[in-house]
Amino acid sequence: MTFGQDMWTWGYKVADHETGHTFGLPDLYAFNGDLDQYVGGWDLMGRISGPAPSYFGWEAWKFGWITDSQVSCLDTANTYATTLTGLEYGGNGHRLAVIRTGATTAYVAESRKVAYNDSNACATGVLIYEVDTSTTTGNGPIQVVANPNAAAPTGNCTALDMQTWQPGQWFQDDTARIRIHVNASDASTDTVWTYKW
Repeated sequence: MTFGQDMWTWGYKVADHETGHTFGLPDLYAFNGDLDQYVGGWDLMGRISGPAPSYFGWEAWKFGWITDSQVSCLDTANTYATTLTGLEYGGNGHRLAVIRTGATTAYVAESRKVAYNDSNACATGVLIYEVDTSTTTGNGPIQVVANPNAAAPTGNCTALDMQTWQPGQWFQDDTARIRIHVNASDASTDTVWTYKW
């Protein structure tokens, strides 16, 4: 009933958002509190008008746009080094580094670049987020991991829009016994080391 009116506000991307639901994607904006508290403007299932509205790689994997062979998946104690091709680009390289932490949970790292759908992205580098498939729509089934050393927001960017990780930085969850370390970066790729112990 509201689709026509939403088109005036969100433009063509509202069709992309609603089609995402048709294929089983949840809302990534919050149903309570700050709408953008979980993913900011990193995915159009969150903030449709966000600066980087590409689907997360996790969602592209569900769609079949990313194949299993393009996912570096760590589910036992080990260490992997993976060069991730920017999510915005085509090709056959790795797109996701996933560390499984439970029956319904995982941490995901993907390379995000200022290109194509994300040409207005506020930051570039490795985006890390936590997925919990048991969490319901509107309650944060995907949540971007904050980088305490992220650059300060400028212009229309929010703090969450800046949360990429750069070479020499790492995220560690001692409870889950995992670490994601960014080793290197260039114009189209980022290399990460994933650890599970």
